[in-house]
Amino acid sequence: MTTAAVPQASLFTLDIPVPPRQSTSLATTAMLSSLSICQWSGYKYDPDASEELTSMHGAEKDAARVNKRLVPRSELEEITQAVGRARHDHDFLTLPWTDDGWRVLPAATYFEHCQKMQEHKAAVLSAVSKFIARYEDVVRNQSRLGTLRKVSDYPGMRQEGDTLRFVYPQELREKYSFATDVKPLPDANDFRVNIGDEERERLKKQIAESVQASLRASTRDLWQRLYDVVGHMSTRMAEYNSAEEGKKPRLYKSMVTNIVEIVDVLPRLNITADEELNRMTDTIRHSLLVDTEELRKSETLRTDTAKAAADIMQRMAAYMGLPAGSQVVS
Repeated sequence: MTTAAVPQASLFTLDIPVPPRQSTSLATTAMLSSLSICQWSGYKYDPDASEELTSMHGAEKDAARVNKRLVPRSELEEITQAVGRARHDHDFLTLPWTDDGWRVLPAATYFEHCQKMQEHKAAVLSAVSKFIARYEDVVRNQSRLGTLRKVSDYPGMRQEGDTLRFVYPQELREKYSFATDVKPLPDANDFRVNIGDEERERLKKQIAESVQASLRASTRDLWQRLYDVVGHMSTRMAEYNSAEEGKKPRLYKSMVTNIVEIVDVLPRLNITADEELNRMTDTIRHSLLVDTEELRKSETLRTDTAKAAADIMQRMAAYMGLPAGSQVVS
């Protein structure tokens, strides 16, 4: 199954302005990047079992589908988690562009992205190799499927007499792949086609408008990332401060470390040079990066931090065009 990063739905009700194309020199400061990961799902649709099931219940043939889990979920868990981490870091170090899997990769995060993707590729392939090494035994032990088990459902497996054997490992290996790609951003000023001047100018304008629309989406994405982590802290601090002694929820370190991660990478992702975003990032860095251990000990620090988080959240909501008092659902 090939998956592609899809931009998250925006919280915004208003567009955030971005500098004009000439001010951003986008083509020299960023590129487009895609991450494509294929993996064996471990599921198989069984048309015979589906027909039998619907017939048993007097239902129409298309009323139900039997999708068999060919191996226990736990057997694929290491691969699934490694793939998930790769997708997370790819999305974290890039910005939305289109819905076809391409995302903006700023030059400032390029080398970090390359290193992370190499590490994740190695982790995914290592997990795949471990699974392939035990695959034959796993398949042989799938008595859990009863008569639903079919040798043909398992890539590389063949029946030899009374024994199941993993004869063609390559059939399973080919179900897995991990690839990244980069290409230049479109540039209206570099548009060269042998057509009439009027049509050429129309297409250049179309490209420029498309780039600006994508830049606005990228900027909104950064604001939303920041809003989410600040909103999470604001909600958690309010819950903690209002709870009775002995019933206070735990203040996890991730409440702060998630903010640290965002404010660390955000200046490098801010390809539109949004000054308001930079100022908000600095405010958050100076006001909310606190030690959770100290938060638990100091009522004064908890009160000040909760107020700062709530104030920053309201400022961000106002700038983003969100209703007053909007909260992040965690």
